[in-house]
Amino acid sequence: MKEPANEREPQSHVRKHLIFSLKLAGVIIGGALLLTLARKQGLIDGELVMRANNVIMGLALAAYFNAMPKMLHGPPPRSIQDATMAQTLGRVNGWAMTLALLAWAALWAFAPQELAQIGSMAAVGAGLAVTVGYMVWKLVARRASRSV
Repeated sequence: MKEPANEREPQSHVRKHLIFSLKLAGVIIGGALLLTLARKQGLIDGELVMRANNVIMGLALAAYFNAMPKMLHGPPPRSIQDATMAQTLGRVNGWAMTLALLAWAALWAFAPQELAQIGSMAAVGAGLAVTVGYMVWKLVARRASRSV
């Protein structure tokens, strides 16, 4: 017996999300294995392995966060305002974290190691701060508009 198309859609979406996530994990693991092999062969040193791993991880996570707003499908929202809020927060989070992780990758690729270590964490912290700050701002504004 065939399932109606609307019941298969969430499963298909979950499957696509899972396959995308597994591909990104494969890129990270494959990159680490190749870099380890290159180091054991004497082609690169330990610092380059660490830098390249961080670049690969930053780019893979940036790709994930860039795609994340398109993947958000949970229970149906209670109202149009809830749907708008969820979509807006997903987009802001996606953009903030994508930019933060691109900065992470760029710092590990081009900056001195000490600056890359501190700067990459600061970039991710700033991305999180933007996300949380925007969420709090929108929630406070929404409550204020409801009380008026």
